[in-house]
Amino acid sequence: MKQGARAFAAFRAVLFAIFLGALAALAPISIDMALPALVEIGASLHATSSQTGLTLSLFMAGFAIGPLFYGPLSDARGRKPTLLLGLALFTGGGLLAMLAPGIGVLLVARLIQGLGAGAGMTIALAIVRDRFDGAAMQQRIAAITVVANVAPIVAPSVGVALLASVHWRGLYGLMAGCGLLTALVAGIGLRETVRGPKTRFSVARLADDYATVSRHRDVVRSVLLNGLGFGWMFAYVAGSPLVMEKLLHVSPAVYAGMFALTGAGIVAGASCNAFIVGRGVASPRVLAVAVVLAMLSTAALLGLGAFGRVSLGSVMPLLIASTFSFGLAAPSATRGALDPLPALAGVTGGLLTSVQMLIGAASSSLVALLFPRLGIMAMSGVMTGCAVLAVLVLLCMPPARGIGPTRGRADAR
Repeated sequence: MKQGARAFAAFRAVLFAIFLGALAALAPISIDMALPALVEIGASLHATSSQTGLTLSLFMAGFAIGPLFYGPLSDARGRKPTLLLGLALFTGGGLLAMLAPGIGVLLVARLIQGLGAGAGMTIALAIVRDRFDGAAMQQRIAAITVVANVAPIVAPSVGVALLASVHWRGLYGLMAGCGLLTALVAGIGLRETVRGPKTRFSVARLADDYATVSRHRDVVRSVLLNGLGFGWMFAYVAGSPLVMEKLLHVSPAVYAGMFALTGAGIVAGASCNAFIVGRGVASPRVLAVAVVLAMLSTAALLGLGAFGRVSLGSVMPLLIASTFSFGLAAPSATRGALDPLPALAGVTGGLLTSVQMLIGAASSSLVALLFPRLGIMAMSGVMTGCAVLAVLVLLCMPPARGIGPTRGRADAR
């Protein structure tokens, strides 16, 4: 009986981790799955390449803005209703995109979809903070990181396969279906994790909560480190097709394999983080090692470009090392942000998600802007810049000593 109960509890824990990972994966799936459809969308709706590109930009804008409101709202009114609101927007945006008669409606739909997707990662992190502490929390965050980063690895391939059998509208219909299924699972199986009475949500409260979070050095430190880690990773994502196909002249099939390898580096790093922390290694130490590894690997990549030693064999190990370092850093940085102020876990999760997306968008845009003049050094230079900034954050903002998590909202202030 006891063994059966343990097995059932372990099974439920796995399902719970998959569910939270699915929430976090909504945004990357919605970005990467749509990439192969941009040309077909332009032809179908008589839109320019710039207009079709805005379907990604507006989605990312919505995803960056949404978490800033979902976090405080979930602290005040509860995780479950806030999550269901976000999933309703995501599903509705997907349906509107599927039925869009023109590019204007499609752009509005993608903005709505992005706003809805912002609830996924924000609420997933807040739920983990509500239910777990310390190393147990970090191990769950690492599991979410693994699931969330497997999705974008396979999403472009799924998008290509679906386009061969369904119209581009079918992709957005599938996204809407995923949102609806997730909402049903959340509505039926998710228990509210915020304890205590619901409170009033207001603009004044919103400003006060963000002021509280922004004054906490450890939270700000961890939010910046997580965002900069996403920055060096997203610079690679933006620059990799340009480097692999235009400079190294690899085939699309080889590029897909290389992209999968670097994506597997993120998964390996997150898995390694959970293993190490589970054996008692201090989380800040793991984070420091990850940041230093990122700086060394990206600087070496920059050096290869500077000395004209770029080849597939020389570049790939360094790219895998840099994505591995992001996977290794992300769970520790996320824990460092969520640990100090559990009463404001939603606010912190929203800020973490939003800053991550803003830095990622800025780094990828910078790579695209500089690549025509600098080639691979545009990608490696932005990656190195993010890693160096992360090292400076480590040096200039050491973690506070002897300060435990704040348990109450009043104490947090």
